[in-house]
Amino acid sequence: MHTIFWVPLFWVALLGPTAADQFEEDCSECQSSFLQAELRTIEKTISGPKQHYWPHARGQVGKYSQTSYGIDTERLSETNLTASLAWKWSHAKNLSTSIWGTLIDKDKNIIIVSSTGLYKYTADGESLWNRTDLMGSQMPVIMGQQLFTMQMMSAIMHAIDLDSGEDVWVKKVGPGTGMEGDMVEANNGVIVAAVEMFGLPDPIGTPARRAIGVNASTGDELWSYTPDCGIWNIMALFPDDDTVNFMDMCGGVYRLGLFNGSELWKHTGSLFSMTDGGATLGPDGSMYTCSNGPFTVAGMNELGSNAGRARKYRGSDGALLWEVELPNACMNFPSISPDGETMVLADGANVIFAPTKDLKGQNKSQTEIDEFYAFQQSLLANRSQLAYYGKDDLMASISGFDTHTGELKWQHDVEPWYGMAFALDEERAYNWVSGKSDSPHCGPPHWSSATIDQSGKVYISRSTGETYIYDPVTDAQTMFHHGDGVMMAGISFAPGLMVVPTCSFVYVFHT
Repeated sequence: MHTIFWVPLFWVALLGPTAADQFEEDCSECQSSFLQAELRTIEKTISGPKQHYWPHARGQVGKYSQTSYGIDTERLSETNLTASLAWKWSHAKNLSTSIWGTLIDKDKNIIIVSSTGLYKYTADGESLWNRTDLMGSQMPVIMGQQLFTMQMMSAIMHAIDLDSGEDVWVKKVGPGTGMEGDMVEANNGVIVAAVEMFGLPDPIGTPARRAIGVNASTGDELWSYTPDCGIWNIMALFPDDDTVNFMDMCGGVYRLGLFNGSELWKHTGSLFSMTDGGATLGPDGSMYTCSNGPFTVAGMNELGSNAGRARKYRGSDGALLWEVELPNACMNFPSISPDGETMVLADGANVIFAPTKDLKGQNKSQTEIDEFYAFQQSLLANRSQLAYYGKDDLMASISGFDTHTGELKWQHDVEPWYGMAFALDEERAYNWVSGKSDSPHCGPPHWSSATIDQSGKVYISRSTGETYIYDPVTDAQTMFHHGDGVMMAGISFAPGLMVVPTCSFVYVFHT
């Protein structure tokens, strides 16, 4: 889930030695080297002969948010794109499920990750297996021949055989988790995730307290690290085979030893700030982040708040290389072009307050609920819901920044959004208030992450109900209307295959 105006007490620093510190004190260099060798052996043992096409939430290590399987420009039109739609996935509960994203294995099989379970299909839509027992699974990762995931709230981690869908091991790795969009990541025999709730549960999200490293063979904890601020939507990044980077919700960035959690460097974030956004790596190991400036949390979603900050950090020592103030809050995951020259960010505030949701507990008759919902639908049809409630429409754009200087290279403005919540969340609220669903909203961010193809075209979905394919060279735009909100992971690719997840549906294109 994704927050808008919630103000946590995350600015209080958490002091004291971490489990990672204790690990370093207790282990000699030879023991640490032995552990690293053992984990590398484990990783090689579970690895298959072919590389998976989209094993991580954002693609492949070393090529985050990049694909060489983009659609040829001459074939790119709205008509051709719609004609290329091979099949569409939806759950029996329809709008009651939320989809975190999709992964694609070495055989081009697709794994759909939803709040109602995990589902594996062939590229042609044939069901291979499902795990509907894994309710509330976080976004998983493929490493070798196993899929690693963790269930939200319970912190029960699963290693799943990729072919059979059966558990290899199951282990509780913490007292609980946060309540947002954390992603489980893995590299070189180590799983990285976030555990333990930081603060009291909140209906629109609660951060996690600490990051952990887990032995991928056994599920045993290797280390624990508590950052300066809560963790929101963790997505660990791997600049090499021995270290891991991540960002906290205040924009603080960290580089740790992958095998023991030792702190190599950190750069503290902004007090009294939070972001739904995240970080990525450039080809030289530089870290790019999307977060917000100090003391911006209360007004960050106001139009022209100047809250957003795009930053670049040197990979070797964490030094801040540049920082750019953005006109609005930064709530996106940045992407770097394959040539390393452009950082792509999408700009736009979040909304989550569908008015129909407020009818819960007001003892309204179904007729009254129906009439109120019909009025809200009329406002949406007239593109006037935000204006009716005295609020500005949400401006939004896709932008490219020079990775060397942070200067704006290009900006593509899109149509303003006019709803109090994103696409289909008014209907989800109606179903919830009417007792037809146990889910009041999807609560997505404004944009998914962007994926950039071999020619520089940008593929990105928006929670107003569209997927955009934008070519900054020609300024050409192609759109596909799916009519739903979207989560952070974004669009995944394999040869001849493009998979577009939304909050409740998955669209599979044969390209």
